[in-house]
Amino acid sequence: MDGVVLRPGEGESLFDGRIVIKADFEQLCITESHFDSARDGASPHFHRQHADSFYVLEGGLAVLVVDDEKLLSPAACACAPPEVVHGFRSTSPARFLNFHTPNAGFAGNLRARDRGEPRGFDSVDAPAGSGPPGTDAVFLGPKEGERLEGNMRIATIKVGREELALIEFELEPGFNGPDPHTHDDQVDSFYVLDGEPEFFVSGETLRLGPGSYVAAPTGVVHTFSNPGPDRARLLNIHAPSCGFHEWLRKQS
Repeated sequence: MDGVVLRPGEGESLFDGRIVIKADFEQLCITESHFDSARDGASPHFHRQHADSFYVLEGGLAVLVVDDEKLLSPAACACAPPEVVHGFRSTSPARFLNFHTPNAGFAGNLRARDRGEPRGFDSVDAPAGSGPPGTDAVFLGPKEGERLEGNMRIATIKVGREELALIEFELEPGFNGPDPHTHDDQVDSFYVLDGEPEFFVSGETLRLGPGSYVAAPTGVVHTFSNPGPDRARLLNIHAPSCGFHEWLRKQS
């Protein structure tokens, strides 16, 4: 399998562009959603087999976990673990990323719904306040999370779970990054938030700006860096984590 490189706005567009599939792997589905106004997103439900996470890019999102709804602004995130009731809505025009880890049929469900066909996936409707407590749920505002300072970079763990490690990296100019490498047990991918970091994937070196997405499936050689001259910020998504967030802690 080759690596994936998507420029801003690219991906599989559904629902007249309101939802764009960025990643569709067994381990991971990433969608980028664009809501042009305050509107309902998903009513309360839970997933038996996967975690459901959100990262706000623009505007405002209200995410409900069990019976607690919190307002998320840009750079805030939330994660509902398996079995935990959750839902969401936009509170203004909004753009956000949604991570389903593992995929559990979510991408296929979206395609079927876009065609007007019935299709189920790992989702069960449930009333708000029902089910197990959301003790492992994540609600983090901008700049919140476990901040780990390293050589010319800051890594903030936003979600550190077996299904997903979601890391926000701030990279100083001249950050060299790791040596080119592969993974045999996870998808390693990146979404650029600010700046123009450099990526090596599938034998190609690319400088990419905000809104770009790069994925290295299992076995694909890759790395990232920030040759400068400006700082860069990106999300690094490991699905499953396979201990990546624990490894980061040991490096700091």
